[in-house]
Amino acid sequence: MGGADVDTGTDADADTGLRGLTGRNRAARIGLFLALGSLGFLGNFAGPIAWLNPVLFALLALLCALLAIPFGHAGRFRARRLGGEGRGAALAAVLIGWLCLLVLLLAGAAALLLGLSLGALLEHG
Repeated sequence: MGGADVDTGTDADADTGLRGLTGRNRAARIGLFLALGSLGFLGNFAGPIAWLNPVLFALLALLCALLAIPFGHAGRFRARRLGGEGRGAALAAVLIGWLCLLVLLLAGAAALLLGLSLGALLEHG
C-alpha cells in the first residue's frame, strides 16, 4: 500500500506504432495510413476475396491513393517545420500513393482493352 508506481502514460519510451514513427506530424501519419490502405485493397486481388466485387476494391484503392498523396505532401511540408519529424512516413505516403495510382491506371487500361477486344470478337463471330 505504500509507494506503488502509477503509470501516467507520459513516458516518451511508451510511444509505439505510427505515433512513435511520426511524432507530432499528423498529416504524415494519415497519409501513410491511407497509402497502406490503398496497397491493402490492391493486395486483395492476389486472393479470391476481391474477385467477388473487383470494382469496389479498385475504387477504394483509388480513393485511398488519391487522399494519400495530398496528405503526404502536407506531411512533408509539416516535417520541414518540425525539424524532419515524419519526413520518411510522408515521403512513403506520396510514393506509395503514386505507385498505386499507376497500377490502377495500367489495370484499368488492360480491362478496357480486354473488354473492347472481346466485344469486337463477339460482334464479328
